[in-house]
Amino acid sequence: MVQHLIVPVDGSDASWRATDVAVELARRCDADVEIVEVVFDELEVADSAARLTDRVEQHGITDLDVTTTTLLAGESVADALALQIEAHPEAMLVMSSHGRGRSAALLGSVTEELLQLTFGPMLVVGPHVTDGRFDGPIVVAVDGSTASETVLPLAAAWGIELGVEPWIVEVTSPDVQTAGDVAESAYPARLARKLASQSGHPVQFDVLHGRDVDQQVADFADSMNASMIVASTHGRTGLARFVIGSTVAAIVRHAPCPVLLLRPPHMADT
Repeated sequence: MVQHLIVPVDGSDASWRATDVAVELARRCDADVEIVEVVFDELEVADSAARLTDRVEQHGITDLDVTTTTLLAGESVADALALQIEAHPEAMLVMSSHGRGRSAALLGSVTEELLQLTFGPMLVVGPHVTDGRFDGPIVVAVDGSTASETVLPLAAAWGIELGVEPWIVEVTSPDVQTAGDVAESAYPARLARKLASQSGHPVQFDVLHGRDVDQQVADFADSMNASMIVASTHGRTGLARFVIGSTVAAIVRHAPCPVLLLRPPHMADT
């Protein structure tokens, strides 16, 4: 499915945590890993290359093809990474949600810029991710909008790749009255049936209750020992909102597992 994983690092230990996740995912997917650092001065290229080589050796990875690349940025870190991704159409970006090194790969800055520049999936590793075992279910967050549902085929594909089941979840407010459990679960149940039919693999569903969408999704993922959470960066209903920098960023902050983000294709002109 994915043949090449690109991992941006910035010199901080936080940014390198994404490397551990990428390595585990590469082992499951038979992919290779490219660790990338962006610098702004040509004089820094040699030092960067040496740093990357040393860190890879410290990780002691011998069973995978791991390469290192130093990019010289002209305008911004995001621009340099976007060009690297464009040169590898088979690649997926795996990056930490926060870093405090030279290029500061922060969610809401570099990550958000990349989501504006690219349309491929991006696996974001938040501060509470302790490992990347990828042997638990995939939690798919939807909110009733077409935009949030664009991630469903991606979640199904990853479920097949990893050999795990997707769980489609919707968060409803405790203030919302419904006619019963059947009516309440009708929406995620319909999506689960459709996705199972299309993919030929089982898909589960559940309805979560709470005012904090991000916390409910993160807690559910934790209870399921989920491999990842999959969410669109944009989506909207009266009950929930998925917008980079708000709910999605909060999910990343609280999630016990990596979060796979996808910007809906129809947002190209937005």
